[in-house]
Amino acid sequence: MNRLEIEKIYKSPQTYANTSVTVCGWVKTNRDSKELGFMEINDGSSFKGIQVVFETKKVENFKEIAKLNVGSAVCVSGILILTPQAGQPFEINAESVG
Repeated sequence: MNRLEIEKIYKSPQTYANTSVTVCGWVKTNRDSKELGFMEINDGSSFKGIQVVFETKKVENFKEIAKLNVGSAVCVSGILILTPQAGQPFEINAESVG
């Protein structure tokens, strides 16, 4: 596992677009519906956090992830997707959350 700092992603998102990345940090927000969840994490390298999208079809521990509280430490691996039309410039589509 090669951990990537969130600050580096913000400096050059195109470098990491559509590639597998791993970020570790603390949960700032966490919300879910039955099959889809959204989490924002921050690792302290930047004031900005990164949004993580997790789905029941992709992660085995969806229910446990959905119950994580603010301040929980996590490591997320997934594909970085550029989302300029959304509220954030990019997000991670999680493949694993631990």
